[in-house]
Amino acid sequence: MISFKSFVIAIHEAIISATDTLMDKNVGLLDKYFIETPKDEKNVDAGAVNTINTLVPKSVILEYPHLTTDGTVENLEVSVPLITLVPLSMSQIEKATLTADFDIEIVDDELQLNFTNRNTNGGLFKKKRETSRAQLKITITPQDTSEGLKLLVEGYEAILKRQIS
Repeated sequence: MISFKSFVIAIHEAIISATDTLMDKNVGLLDKYFIETPKDEKNVDAGAVNTINTLVPKSVILEYPHLTTDGTVENLEVSVPLITLVPLSMSQIEKATLTADFDIEIVDDELQLNFTNRNTNGGLFKKKRETSRAQLKITITPQDTSEGLKLLVEGYEAILKRQIS
């Protein structure tokens, strides 16, 4: 037996853990599309130099055809941040539904759940199994991209446009 309260807390913590895992995956976009580089920053007040890490976009150089003023085509080298080339998709848990068979009773003024074992027949020559039935449905949906990330990508896209215009 398990107390109803403990059961609800365990399910809640499992859903929070799953949500945290999705958030970690979403934050992983930074690792996928940016490189961390050390940058020295001088602290004017203390006169010291502190090294902080800066994220620099992973980029590739592409040759892009460009029409010159005399009508010929020449290739320009264009620095393209990878984050501008891919659709950004993030996920979130929208809904979790748990269905379970259990007996319920009050023991010492506390609601208790007993996940009753059900005998299932495995066939003529198979041993009967003791099982409890439960069903978990989790709906994972796309999450809207944050305004900060949208602005960041739009800024890189604007720089890219200026290079090829």
